[in-house]
Amino acid sequence: MNTSRKTKQIITLALFSGTLLWSSVSFAHCDSLDGPVIEDAREALDEQSLRPVLKWVGTEDEDQLKIAFQSTIEVRNLDPKARDLADQFFFETLVRLHRATEGAPYTGLQPAGSASVAAKAADKALADGDVDALAQKLGDNVTKFVLTQFHKVRKGADAETVAEGREFVENYVRYVHSIEELHNIIADKHVGH
Repeated sequence: MNTSRKTKQIITLALFSGTLLWSSVSFAHCDSLDGPVIEDAREALDEQSLRPVLKWVGTEDEDQLKIAFQSTIEVRNLDPKARDLADQFFFETLVRLHRATEGAPYTGLQPAGSASVAAKAADKALADGDVDALAQKLGDNVTKFVLTQFHKVRKGADAETVAEGREFVENYVRYVHSIEELHNIIADKHVGH
């Protein structure tokens, strides 16, 4: 599959799923140093309370998070370097546990500003309390994507050579899988992170 086409497909699906799965807004940026998980972690450290972050982990991971939090609070008071290392340990533990609840691997903390355009737009809509413009733009993009894929498949349906036939199959598979994924997202049957 052409990498450029696959990238466009993934971006479109990510944008679309980011809008529909508001409860999972952290998917794209839960591991970013300026994302909502770390924002809540900083608040927890300032308040010296786990209250702001417990929502990000499952009940089965609360004890592990409490232990990491207690250790972090104790070590933070030693000196500035210890504080930074302790905070990093707490952030990493929290994000690792959070990603596990989503069935996603922990791949490390990402730098601030690394969140996707879709995640930033989803967060902005939440902060503004208005999703209409975002929903309209995403809807327009999904419609354009589906129409483009549909016409590529229809155009290649009468392939005369093996190479044209293979291009048809590639376009067909991408089209059908994209429609299935969009359907699964809308029907809340999307699996995975």
